[in-house]
Amino acid sequence: MTTRLALGISTCPNDTFAFHGLLTGAVETPGLALDVTLADVEELNLALARGALDVAKVSFARALELGAEVRVLRAGAALGFGNGPLLLAREPRADLAGARVLAPGAGTTAYLLYRLFHPAAPAPEQVVFSDILPALEAGRADVGVCIHEGRFTYAARGLVKLEDLGETWERRTASPLPLGGIVARRALGDDVTAALELAIGRSIDHARAHPDDARATMRRYAQEASDAVLDQHVELYVNASTRRLGDAGRAALAALSREARRAGLLAPEAADLEVFAPPRLFHLAPAAAWRARAAGAPWRPPSLAAEGFVHLSFASQLAGTLAAHFDPRDELWLLELDPARVEAELRYEPSRAGALFPHVYRALEETDALAHWPVRGGAVPDLARPAGAGAPPR
Repeated sequence: MTTRLALGISTCPNDTFAFHGLLTGAVETPGLALDVTLADVEELNLALARGALDVAKVSFARALELGAEVRVLRAGAALGFGNGPLLLAREPRADLAGARVLAPGAGTTAYLLYRLFHPAAPAPEQVVFSDILPALEAGRADVGVCIHEGRFTYAARGLVKLEDLGETWERRTASPLPLGGIVARRALGDDVTAALELAIGRSIDHARAHPDDARATMRRYAQEASDAVLDQHVELYVNASTRRLGDAGRAALAALSREARRAGLLAPEAADLEVFAPPRLFHLAPAAAWRARAAGAPWRPPSLAAEGFVHLSFASQLAGTLAAHFDPRDELWLLELDPARVEAELRYEPSRAGALFPHVYRALEETDALAHWPVRGGAVPDLARPAGAGAPPR
């Protein structure tokens, strides 16, 4: 069974770079079929809000408003470190009073920052981001809130920088700026969400390993086709937090929520954003076969030779796995595996009844195990209770 997902990403270079592997089919998504829409970020913000997309790269400002409906994936985020959207103008000015200001959309993080830092300034007109620089050049606007490639080209177009909103953000919060990220609807479930997050991470890795191919994909969609500009954009916004949103990213999201609530720009009842935590990974091993291994030898269950992988289960799948593949009289060990250790060889693939199951395409090492429980009578142990640390005894 294949799960079809409506996925939206923006045409900005950091997104087309990160998703190059998925857009070209170089990275597989077993059990998933992706119907990809490439659009302006504000179009994606609006499409997700009206339910037209299952997964999307959206502005974190919009994601804050949808916290009850979505979770943030750890792969694919764009964080600014001392940089962010720019306030640009045709000429220097001391303040924004009386200015005609353009912004790239009411749901963008850029617009949220403008309101945070300039609450008394003129209300902007919302336009597509690519229209802002031409309007400034032609004198149809005085100030623009600029995102994407324009930060690298504005000087060549005769424009001046009034402020880097990312620098202002970092001075105020001592935090990187969470610009946008991949969010998935909670209704997708943990298995589908985990499979998609893994695929996005591998797509980023593929682009890193094949930068020339990725550059061709970026050029196909970019507003600015200069390789130098595209590379600058990727260097700035595809960083370690794009591959894995860690503690700094989580703190940045909390800071964005806090600042928006404090300024009255986010409803008090809005749910906090949740960063997706993939489900725990488990493997069932017959105790007699586990003990029969040579000391320190990797664990190679029969499925590794027959199918090329070791079968794993999520916690919610363990009862079904025990019923389908083991006798209640069997003496078993249940191993919980460290996701970080097995991620490189991990795949989520359709198995029993078409559901996605985790498979590891290598033998298991004892150091892969975080914990173990004995299994008796075909019953799933209480996984909330303390277990034996590491691998089971031999």
